[in-house]
Amino acid sequence: MNLFRIVILGLLAWFIIRVLRSWSSDAGPRQPRPRNPQQYEMMGRCLGCGVFVPRDTLSDRGRCRSCEKKS
Repeated sequence: MNLFRIVILGLLAWFIIRVLRSWSSDAGPRQPRPRNPQQYEMMGRCLGCGVFVPRDTLSDRGRCRSCEKKS
């Protein structure tokens, strides 16, 4: 019986902490994170296998490294 009470009290404390944290994070309006266009790479599809890879890793014929090794 004592173990059951400890578990119930622990769950109740966990629930109260979760509710308080959610209220404190919702206190102000959320600002969207600014996007940095330089952090993204342009992707291209390999003409051999169809996998998307960074465009600068494709060969002149539009194939990825593994497809270039095969041919």
